[in-house]
Amino acid sequence: MQIISQNLNSTFVSNILDLYGEEGKIWINNLPSHLTQLSAKWNFRFLKVMPDLTYNFVGLVELIPTGEPAIIKMGLRCENIATEVRWLEYFRGVPKIYWYDKEHHAYLMECLEPGNSLKTLVKAGQDDSATRILCHTIRDLQSNKQKKPEFPHISELAGSLSSLKDHLDDKMLSKAESLFHELTTDRTKDVILHGDLHHDNVLSSGATWKVIDPHGYVGDPVFEAGAMIYNPCDCFPKEKSISQIVERRLKILAEELPFDPKRIKAWAYCRTVLSIAWTFEDYGILPAFEIEVVSAIDQSRGQH
Repeated sequence: MQIISQNLNSTFVSNILDLYGEEGKIWINNLPSHLTQLSAKWNFRFLKVMPDLTYNFVGLVELIPTGEPAIIKMGLRCENIATEVRWLEYFRGVPKIYWYDKEHHAYLMECLEPGNSLKTLVKAGQDDSATRILCHTIRDLQSNKQKKPEFPHISELAGSLSSLKDHLDDKMLSKAESLFHELTTDRTKDVILHGDLHHDNVLSSGATWKVIDPHGYVGDPVFEAGAMIYNPCDCFPKEKSISQIVERRLKILAEELPFDPKRIKAWAYCRTVLSIAWTFEDYGILPAFEIEVVSAIDQSRGQH
C-alpha cells in the first residue's frame, strides 16, 4: 500500500500539514498502515486513491467476495467523519453506509456510478440544468420527516466573519453580519441542513443524483441555497459575466424553491462572505472571485 503515499495530491498534503502540523505528517505517513488494518478488518481490497482530495482521504475499494466497488473515507479527527455518518444514515437519496470505524475515523459507503458531479453539466454549458437539479435536491432533502438530531446551529458559523474585520470592505462585512443575525433569529422553521450543498457534492447515480460530504447543521432551510451561488470555483461558467450568471441562478432558485426570493438573495450574500472568511482563516488571502460574486449578488435586480 505504499503506492498510496505517492498518489496523494499536493493540495491534500499541504492542507493536512497546514491544519495539523506534525500530527498531520504522522497521519499521512501512517495512511498505508491504517488501510491495511481496515482492509483486513472489513474484508475489502484497496484499488486506488480518488483524485482531488482536499481535507479527507478518499479511496476506491472492492468488497470481498462480491467484487462490488465501494468508497472509503477517512479523516484525521473523528468529529467531522462521525457527523457525516450520522447525517448520511438519517437521510434517504444518499449513498448507503456499509460500516463506520470509530477507531480509524473512517467509513465505507456505496460507490455511486457513474459518479459524475454537477460540475460536468456546468462545464458542458448546462448551468441552468445544474441549478435546477440543486433545487430539486434541496426540496427532496427537506421533504424528509425530520426529528432534529443533534447538529450544531448555523448561527455558530457567524463567528468566522469577525476574522475579516479590517481586511474586507467594512460595508460588505457589516451587511453580512447584520443579515446573518437577522436570518437566524427566528428558529421555528429550522430543518437539518447539508451545510455545503454545491456542484462538487452532488453526484450522478444511475439516472438520479445523490449528495455526499455533508457538514451537518440545523437552521433556516433557505441557507441550503447559498453555497451553490459561487460554485464551482474552479470552473465557474465563462460564457457570461459573473453578474449575469449570479442573476440567472438567483432567478431559477426563486422559481424552483418555496422560499422568499429576498431571503434566498440574503443567504447567498451571507454564505459567500462566509466562504471568503474561511479562505482568509485558512490561507490569509481574500479570494477576489468570491468578492466579485458578493458584489454581483448585492447589485442583482428584481425581487430576487
